[in-house]
Amino acid sequence: MFANIFLLVKLFALIIRQSSAHLRQFFHHLIHRLTYRPGIKNIVIVGASFAGYNAARHLVNCIPSGYRVVIIEKNSHFQLTWVLPRFCVVDGHDAKAFIPYGSYLRAPKDSYIWLQDTVEEIAPGEDGRGGKVRVTSGEVIDYEYLVLATGSSAGLPSRVDQQDKCSGMEALLQHRKKIESASDIVVIGGGPAGVELAADAKERFPDKNVTLIHSRRTLLNDGFGTKLHDVMRKGLEKIGVKLVLGQKPAIPLGVTEGNIQLSDGSVHFDCLIKCTGQVPNTDLIRFAAASAISKSGHIHVKPSLQISDDKCASIYAAGDVIDAGDTKNGRSAMQQGQVVADNIVRDIRGKKQIEYCQEWWEGATTLTIGLKKGVTYITDGQAEWVISMSRKIELDSARVWKFLGVKPYEDPAAAKS
Repeated sequence: MFANIFLLVKLFALIIRQSSAHLRQFFHHLIHRLTYRPGIKNIVIVGASFAGYNAARHLVNCIPSGYRVVIIEKNSHFQLTWVLPRFCVVDGHDAKAFIPYGSYLRAPKDSYIWLQDTVEEIAPGEDGRGGKVRVTSGEVIDYEYLVLATGSSAGLPSRVDQQDKCSGMEALLQHRKKIESASDIVVIGGGPAGVELAADAKERFPDKNVTLIHSRRTLLNDGFGTKLHDVMRKGLEKIGVKLVLGQKPAIPLGVTEGNIQLSDGSVHFDCLIKCTGQVPNTDLIRFAAASAISKSGHIHVKPSLQISDDKCASIYAAGDVIDAGDTKNGRSAMQQGQVVADNIVRDIRGKKQIEYCQEWWEGATTLTIGLKKGVTYITDGQAEWVISMSRKIELDSARVWKFLGVKPYEDPAAAKS
């Protein structure tokens, strides 16, 4: 009882604190627009998903005169990853997963350059300060500071793994066709993507057999409590999803139909969907500073979110690619992006770096249980709240479009093509 009351008080305090912070930022950004003068000293950001995009937004609105932000992003659109499991099952909404870039920055004139390209190589300066990056087009760009927000890689339903909107929509279409033509669907991995896709597929196609296999005895991953596991398990079983927990069977490779051997028999599949996690995109820093790669394959960072190798003192990292904290989602990535932006400006001004420490509220999440139901999960480590709610078919895609400064679902690039 007291734990729940304390969590409620913490939520109210968080709302007040963040509202005050947003108000202060508004006035700081307004003053910055009036005083900023562009320059040629580059702060390069590699990757513009939740972490990189938010770091860019804060930087362009607070960097000292003489600096500019160079954003290098390989994708044509912001890819809204948490709607992908839904759109792998339900048609008519694919375009909503691809949001036009640019409007979110709300930047002073000439404060940034946007390049749709891929960074091939990083060359830190000899003293650890500054350096160069080389992109696929051949251009070499000097930097004073570098931000790595390269995220992680996976296939659908977790990531699109395509660089342009049309190819991404085609990938979603082909994934749907595979599900639609199947009779026996087996999903490997009971994390958020696997749980949501299995529930959606069973509710969308109730006559199909849907089996979810997870290596742990509880659904979901670290950071989620037993209360959420129980709610999701009961919801999946009610829909008719068969759960196989606590088993890690060998997965057939290169086949479209077959059987998976379990401890108590086997399960047939003619559609196998793997949701077994993402691989952090660390190749760039692996060659520049191999010692900064942790055992998990993520980039090891200091509390300031600088790369742990002192040869890379001017390189920061944020998002799924780093090993800070158990929670990896859009909320924590954006918070890390803001800390990186603040620390770069502080370093320019000779101030002490602030330390990132993952907060309890970064783990708050919303999951779906079928096409119309969902739950929001909040915990501070003491109390757990699981709040049931109804969900739209397109989920929160319209809200995210608006948050990123774009009118749902208007895409100028699509209109021109």
